[in-house]
Amino acid sequence: MAANTPFALTVPGQRVWILLSVVGTLSRAVGGTPNRALRLTITDGTNTIMASPAADAGTEPGTLTCTWSNAQPSAVSSGGTGVTLGPLPQITLLPGYTITGQVVNGAAADQWTRAVVWVDETAT
Repeated sequence: MAANTPFALTVPGQRVWILLSVVGTLSRAVGGTPNRALRLTITDGTNTIMASPAADAGTEPGTLTCTWSNAQPSAVSSGGTGVTLGPLPQITLLPGYTITGQVVNGAAADQWTRAVVWVDETAT
């Protein structure tokens, strides 16, 4: 993924997802705020269905693994390595819905290096 670009995952046609969790790995560059704000949004293409925050943990430069899941929010770090958990209700997503992860106040060179979803999937 390009630097300072949100990640986006879209529900494929003729599929329905029950979203269980979303995990993104962020490479934090030097020059941002010490603790970035992260946000996961879900849209249907027109409307925002939900938005969920997550807090950064760790120092820059470094790597942050952010998980959005149905659990209590928390954040821990050891030097430049951080792990954070953002809240995510169990939600049903229809074909074309898009999940987007964004660094709200990041540095220009921050980069999502990986993003995956865990879902229960059914055909429509």
